[in-house]
Amino acid sequence: MPCPVIHTRASGEKEKMTFTTADDEQPAKGEYIKWDAEGVEKEQPNEEADIKAVSEQFCRFQMYNFNEHSHCLRGTHLKTQGCVVGKITVPKLPPHLAQGMFKTPGTYDCIMRYSSLLPKLVADGTGLPRGIGLKIFGIKGEKIWGEDKETQDWTFNNYPVLELRTPKDTYEIADALERNWDNLGGFVEEGGKRADADVATLPGRLPNQHMYAMPEYSQSAYRHGDYVAKYGLFPLGEKQIAAETEQIKDSDPINIISQQLQNFHRDNTVTYSFCAQMLQNLQEQPVDDIGVEWDPRKYPFEQLATLEFPPQDSWIPEFRVWWDDRITVNSWHGLKEHQPLGSTNRMRRVVYAESRKLRLRVNGFSQDYIEPASVQEVPKAQKESMAIQAQSIRAGA
Repeated sequence: MPCPVIHTRASGEKEKMTFTTADDEQPAKGEYIKWDAEGVEKEQPNEEADIKAVSEQFCRFQMYNFNEHSHCLRGTHLKTQGCVVGKITVPKLPPHLAQGMFKTPGTYDCIMRYSSLLPKLVADGTGLPRGIGLKIFGIKGEKIWGEDKETQDWTFNNYPVLELRTPKDTYEIADALERNWDNLGGFVEEGGKRADADVATLPGRLPNQHMYAMPEYSQSAYRHGDYVAKYGLFPLGEKQIAAETEQIKDSDPINIISQQLQNFHRDNTVTYSFCAQMLQNLQEQPVDDIGVEWDPRKYPFEQLATLEFPPQDSWIPEFRVWWDDRITVNSWHGLKEHQPLGSTNRMRRVVYAESRKLRLRVNGFSQDYIEPASVQEVPKAQKESMAIQAQSIRAGA
């Protein structure tokens, strides 16, 4: 079924240059392109060397943060804003949607992490991209990496395009950040001088919303069984939707997003619609340039599943530390039928792996990351830490 209109509203100011379609409100006919069709993926010039250079950049970012915080964090999405446990329910779907993990109706356990994207820790009052990492349990089928754990990972950000359009663009933007590590204003100024400034500066113009009210997008394309899709997570709960226009102020406490997530999750059932936007036209829906939005008016999102998180504490120290230090969410970890596509995803495959290895090694872990088999492995809060963290979050620590 189609997602409601609110589900297709892009975050932030709409930029005309992000669409390649005509000004046409009519949905496309529903002729879906196969994932292995000619022209779906195009290797970029000097791609392998650019990916290697980007991987080295993000490892340096990790060490900059280690020098500042005495702990090795992720290369991106390093700031955890909250972690929750829930379920995802897949209904009976039409054939073009009933692909991969969505082929058979069912309900699966899942865990989800809210995070902030910038490779540098800043106060929550600073407007910047926010994301969601989702790990689903009990998903059977042939995995990309051939492992035996029945998990499927998904990652999302709160805007439909990404300024890291190719490995080359990523290197240039990361280089600007590295040169302006202690001067974010200078980094933003450099982005405004780029030829693609409309996309490069979009992260700094996003509405600084509470995360339970944000739409979230995969930004890049994935194999969707026989076909290709981009994905979205969109708030379903009435209170979530009602909070869409609320803005975080610069003067709010440094961890206001985590505070409000904790308050909201404690008092409410939080629900999302998991949707797919199918590939139908390679000229208007490029796979290897994720700086171009697939027009949701012509290529609407269609609902695949519903996520539900019952009332709970989203700020349990043991859960957060376990996620930060021991596990990983990577879009390459999952079914072959959901293989990530495009040059940015090929870059992520290398960059995320090297980032993970560095994080674990510097933090003193001799073994690789832990891949949990079920929600039963999620750490539970201890009474002592619950009391301490309740005091600290109220104090804004």
